[in-house]
Amino acid sequence: MRKNLIALSVAAFVGGLGMAGSATASVIGGAPATADSESVRQSGTGHQLIVPYFNTQVGNATLFNIVNTDVTNGKAVKIRFRGASNSDDVFDFTLLMSPGDVWTANISQGPNGVSRLTTVDKSCTLPAVVSGSDFVTARLPQTLTGDALATQTREGYIEVFNMADINPGTALFTAVKHVAGTPPCSTNAAGLAALNALQGNPTTTAAANAIGLFNPTTGLMANWTIVNVPKSGSATGEATAITATVAATRTPGVGNIVFFPQIGGAAPTPDLFTADPSFRTVAGAAAGQVSNGAGAAFGGTVPMIAAQFFDLPDLSTPYLLTTPGTVATDPGTYVTLLQKALATSSVTNEFLTDTTINAFTDWTFSSPTRRYGVVVDYRPLTASPAGPALRAFDAGNIFWDATNTSVTGFQVCTTTGGVTFRDREETTAAGSSFVISPNPPTPAFSLCGEVSVLTFNSAGSSVLGAAVARTNFSTIAGSTVIRDGWAVVSLPGATGVGLPLVGKSFSSAATGTFNLGGSWEHRYVPTFP
Repeated sequence: MRKNLIALSVAAFVGGLGMAGSATASVIGGAPATADSESVRQSGTGHQLIVPYFNTQVGNATLFNIVNTDVTNGKAVKIRFRGASNSDDVFDFTLLMSPGDVWTANISQGPNGVSRLTTVDKSCTLPAVVSGSDFVTARLPQTLTGDALATQTREGYIEVFNMADINPGTALFTAVKHVAGTPPCSTNAAGLAALNALQGNPTTTAAANAIGLFNPTTGLMANWTIVNVPKSGSATGEATAITATVAATRTPGVGNIVFFPQIGGAAPTPDLFTADPSFRTVAGAAAGQVSNGAGAAFGGTVPMIAAQFFDLPDLSTPYLLTTPGTVATDPGTYVTLLQKALATSSVTNEFLTDTTINAFTDWTFSSPTRRYGVVVDYRPLTASPAGPALRAFDAGNIFWDATNTSVTGFQVCTTTGGVTFRDREETTAAGSSFVISPNPPTPAFSLCGEVSVLTFNSAGSSVLGAAVARTNFSTIAGSTVIRDGWAVVSLPGATGVGLPLVGKSFSSAATGTFNLGGSWEHRYVPTFP
């Protein structure tokens, strides 16, 4: 799937981010930024990457590699792991890559059941040590405890952002550039000073350049592998690449500097830098309108979550050229460009569940931009008296609203247009009522969670061992028995323009001597040119 999106130019952002020296926070546009459109590919290199799935359930570990194919410039890269239920941040840090660098990590289940990242890679990170760190549960529903809480860290997806290039000739470049296989980082006074400078929040091009940060170019790619040693199985995939491009030439361009320091503390004016309704307030038209609930616990100017510096950037942070003189816009408008590039009216793929070869199939559906259309407000879960979790919408989004979403437990579920499935001999059937484990049957087939896993014809074993947002789907009803074939899931969205998502089909089979497996990208029907 490849789509070019000729962008509406992202504006002279709230009074002049396009002019050096006039910015008021950490999105720095204007020259030398050149990108005014985006290209999205299911594989390739880009300015930003989406790794659509990680899993540390039932003996699984996820191996994750990031490659900087730029052999001239380093990269200041933000890495964020989000949970499968509602895209909550469960782990993030900053990676400082040298030219031509490769960074690798292993995400597995720690002794306490929480996902843990380990790495022997020597590339610089902020904080300096991330290996051995457990994922964080602070943003998850705090009514969960024990393994129920830990489970929420064991599946999800990964966001990767090139916040800024690190150019040769700067102290920061010297600190992160490998020397005899190891970067100096904080091993000397100059390197320590260069890294400490990244605790600041540069607001102009000159200030960013002074600490070694320059407008970001393309060149990042990533691959991932889910390995289960006890089962002798694996599943692989590539990151979806988002490239900031020049519309006139359709070539990779130079983006805005979107650097935010890897520190705590209240992020300045988050309404200007994220469309995430949980961080936003009810604001005027210039900054976008957000409906964040009603009643005593909602509304007003107090966001659900007070955004910290480390919460930014995200996929809605404006990355394209800010052009003085154009109509002002906001992060919701910007992220709609990406959502349109990912939007599809249906997905099609194959499934294999032949019992004679002990076959299983899982489909994944990752919705990495849903966070910017609808989020779950957990505050009612702990209120007195406790109430149900509620939805909050970004009023400007065109994909999710009250008509096509609901809350089951504390997960947002998005209704589909149903499923049609066929076998290899032209037998066909359609279904609309299936069991969403562990909940009772619902009247319509929904994708629950930000990363939903559809398991065919098995309430027990599956390829991925998913547990956070798994749907058990049966193609066997009465006299209709379809073990192998292909299926189409219709995705009209709230306004008939589809839904932004990516995913794959994963199949496995055991023949007694061999364990076999394969994975195939979904086939999409784009809804925007």
